Amino acid sequence: MRIQIVGKNSSNRMKLLKNIEKVLEPQKNTCNIQILEDDKYKQIYHVVNTPALIIDGKIISQGKILTEREIKRFILANNN
Repeated sequence: MRIQIVGKNSSNRMKLLKNIEKVLEPQKNTCNIQILEDDKYKQIYHVVNTPALIIDGKIISQGKILTEREIKRFILANNN
């Protein structure tokens, strides 16, 4: 599973990253988290609001800090 976060370094991006890391802690070896700060990624993925969460190339959320429960739901749906 490939997880990407699009957005500049901000408190919202850090909160989202922290929530993702908490969810992925038990399965750290199988997931790759990538931070995409360059504005070109906003254009590539058609992101309007940051931070944006992308899982395996699919935009999951934009401009929102997902809770741990929401992140788990999207990761479990993506694994099936």
